[in-house]
Amino acid sequence: MDVTAPAYYKGFRCNPCTNIPRHAISARLAVLILIALLSAVTCVASGASTDTLTIPAQAQARIDFKVNLTDFDKTYHGNDSVLGQVLARIDSMVLDPRMRVERITVVGTASPEGLYSNNVRLATDRARAFISILQARYSFPDSIYAISTIPEDWDGMRIMLTADSTIPYGAAVLSFLDRTAHIDGDIRERRLKSLDGGAPYASMRDNVLPYLRRASVLVDCDTRWLCSRMCRPAPAHLELCSPASAPDLVPTAVDIPAHAASRQRFFALKTNLLWDAALCANLGFELELWPRWSLDVPVWYSPYDITRRWRIRLLATQPEVRYWLRDAGAGHYFGVHASVVGFNVSFAGDYRYQDPNHAAFGLGIGYGFAFHLDKGRRWGMEAQIGAGYLSYKWIKYHNTGRNGAEVSHGGGTYWGLTRAGIAISYKFYRQRKERRWMKW
Repeated sequence: MDVTAPAYYKGFRCNPCTNIPRHAISARLAVLILIALLSAVTCVASGASTDTLTIPAQAQARIDFKVNLTDFDKTYHGNDSVLGQVLARIDSMVLDPRMRVERITVVGTASPEGLYSNNVRLATDRARAFISILQARYSFPDSIYAISTIPEDWDGMRIMLTADSTIPYGAAVLSFLDRTAHIDGDIRERRLKSLDGGAPYASMRDNVLPYLRRASVLVDCDTRWLCSRMCRPAPAHLELCSPASAPDLVPTAVDIPAHAASRQRFFALKTNLLWDAALCANLGFELELWPRWSLDVPVWYSPYDITRRWRIRLLATQPEVRYWLRDAGAGHYFGVHASVVGFNVSFAGDYRYQDPNHAAFGLGIGYGFAFHLDKGRRWGMEAQIGAGYLSYKWIKYHNTGRNGAEVSHGGGTYWGLTRAGIAISYKFYRQRKERRWMKW
């Protein structure tokens, strides 16, 4: 008995071009890469012909270290939160085509306790520890980094005592600092320890010295504003406070004029390499919806037979809403996906399985991790996995060509792995205007 295929497969079979060779997937990938490269060239060409106004801008932050240590401890004094904020700020500089990072200066400091020679080592190694964090994340040339050290931060102590009059013995220590400004650091420390029986020094050790063991980063960049689109002049300089002005300093973002977009969001084209390796054509897109939220929509459209008896014909999609633990598009995420799958498959066996014009459908949850491959955060890779259920019906045919006789039919519900892959993507960015309810 000859059995015809479902309606949406008939079009595939009547078209003489549906027997696509194995290298068709490579052609699809080449088209994707060509589109990405043409877009990048267009952006460069349009930017080169536009007059710009360059103004300086800065971002800064500070992380603290435990006494006599140079290793970064993310649990100490909120370092993890501070570091995350300054990295996000530098990320925005790297992604914003109007910005160009010019200089990254890291200042390592030590508190005025212990030998001066040891404090020089501590200050230098703390600065290097911060730079190593930045080098692991960015591809800036080494020449962009500069190290400065303050082996004994007496001036930082003075600033803290002046700013906070509630610190015990603060007035006595300020008077002492004025009287001993010309004295060698090691001698000055010994005299402070013996001042008034050691009570002022004990107060400094508890309230001041822990905030003088730090590494401060100052990132300088040029912001290029499009003169032809400006409705009012840009400010001559964007000022930020000094890193040493307060012990609880956090990264300060550059103020962008109200008419300019405050953040970019991405649109990505991608393909799943695991399905490509199985010669199953697929292409998808991902769109950033809100901070930490995105929508990923892969589509499988494979109307051809791989061989006469081996086929993975699919017309399917699996949209997934994702929540990212940090910025959307990079790092860890969790998602909820739905599956809609029309299928006609056989694996060189005696039978093939085809849906009876009733696509399989299901729901699932997923996890993944994504990272960028280049400094411009355009090319990226992503590993993903998910589990859930699929409800399906099928008709079983003899695998003797396209019109093998029907053997049986049935259906069921599948529980297990529903999403997996390693995807490569190319991102496009556009400016997003911030709304009052958005918390970037």
